[in-house]
Amino acid sequence: MPLLGNECRSYGRPRVIAMTGSARARGLGAELRELRRATGLSMKEVGVRVGLSEATISRIETGLREITEAEIAAILEALRVDGDTRDRLLVLAQKADEPRWWEVGHPGLPTQLTALIEFERDAVRIEHLAVLRISGLLQTPDYSRAILSAAGVPANEVEPLVTIRRGRQTVLAQEEPPEFRVIIDEAVLRRPVGGRKVMVAQLRHIITVSRLPNVTIQVVPFGCGAHTGLDGGHVLLEFPKARPIVYLEHRSCGLFLDDPDDVAPFVEATDSLRRTALSPAESVGLVAACADEMEDG
Repeated sequence: MPLLGNECRSYGRPRVIAMTGSARARGLGAELRELRRATGLSMKEVGVRVGLSEATISRIETGLREITEAEIAAILEALRVDGDTRDRLLVLAQKADEPRWWEVGHPGLPTQLTALIEFERDAVRIEHLAVLRISGLLQTPDYSRAILSAAGVPANEVEPLVTIRRGRQTVLAQEEPPEFRVIIDEAVLRRPVGGRKVMVAQLRHIITVSRLPNVTIQVVPFGCGAHTGLDGGHVLLEFPKARPIVYLEHRSCGLFLDDPDDVAPFVEATDSLRRTALSPAESVGLVAACADEMEDG
């Protein structure tokens, strides 16, 4: 069950084909790597000083292993890092142990979904190419219910999943929200998911969210004909220190990509579609027109 539009159910969960470390672990690792290289020390030399193997230091620096507060303190001491940099990195390590809203309210969520939520929370930019459904970060509860019901999710599981999706959406209004750019195919706007009344409310909601300073909505109109987005949607997430991640989804599997060679084509496709799509002002106008037409029947 796709995560961006349909969070995983307790049965038939997507198989995770590839998974990276959390955004926080990757960001911390990247900073530690930069600090180590600045000292001229090798990973083996740092490992000897702090009592960790070279392989463990490598996994920490690539974000494939979470680092404890004690370990990061020891590494910073070995690298002779102090002052504001030391304090900031220690605070980040401390926050890694804090429970998230999805862990407190929804224990036992599949790893793939918790990873996606973590990435959304730590990203500085999220770009979603939505060619099948409205982005999960923009969905109204009624639209979400219609999508989940159509996918065959049992009635008793729908509301918890809707709540999770609503919780994810708070990332757009957090204290330091990511820049959120979504490119929507016009077909998504004209499909009356949940019926005309639900879809009109969904379209009006998109217009409301588009007024947030960190949100940009663009629509690829029918008039553009074929475009690269017809190959399928994706999400591109960018972070302050760690390299970008692309998330792909399908009914039975999900895939996280972070190798630069794998990510590059999606960056190029996103840039191309952004140039092809209507301007933000024109796009909001088209969304409003679709809502008006649907409301008038």
